[in-house]
Amino acid sequence: MADDTNGRRPRGRSGNAAETRDALMRVGARLISRHGLGVPASRIQEEADQRNKSALTYHFGSVAGLAAAIHLRHRDIVEQRRLRALEALAASESPEPSASPESNAANGDAARADLGKLVTLLVAPAAEELRTAPGRAYLRLLPQVAHLAEVRQADRPRPVGLDRTFALLRAHLADRGLEDVDERLALLAQMHATAFADRARRIDEMDVPDVDLAPGHDHFVRLLTGMLTAALTAD
Repeated sequence: MADDTNGRRPRGRSGNAAETRDALMRVGARLISRHGLGVPASRIQEEADQRNKSALTYHFGSVAGLAAAIHLRHRDIVEQRRLRALEALAASESPEPSASPESNAANGDAARADLGKLVTLLVAPAAEELRTAPGRAYLRLLPQVAHLAEVRQADRPRPVGLDRTFALLRAHLADRGLEDVDERLALLAQMHATAFADRARRIDEMDVPDVDLAPGHDHFVRLLTGMLTAALTAD
């Protein structure tokens, strides 16, 4: 690509396709999360410093397609955290080789009874996204785009860690003899997404450095986990 007379590449045309995608995703996450899917593609391209008017369409097809790509990028990050948490939970609940059968059975009952641990598998991995501006943009965006066909398509194959977590929750609730398990889990997912979107919005409105968020982070995770756990078993 030719340089201009000052030895610079033309604005909005520098870098490669990956850099263009990253710029569009970074700006798109911020704008879509704050203004919804109605934000014009032209505004995203302008703020991403892309002079090519077809850049967004070329890389993502549409604003909805861009939102799906943003969702998938962050979903995969959260998914890796959740898989590690599932492995840690499984290791912590493995019976000791020297333990008696009676002790193993009691430990298994206690693990199944600890619904809070299972809800933590849902909450804690996503909560880490609150620590950065891109992560908060993703959390604010998620409730707006979860219904989109583009996002549903991006979710194939389904995230293993998330599905395993909901399978454990479903089994736990069924073991307790609770009715309307699917309805409870659907409400859990909705409340989870809404709570994180609201928390991310409030942090952004505070306009404080990310390092200043640490003191309240763990408290929020405990509070949300406790409230969701109680909601799952409500009469």
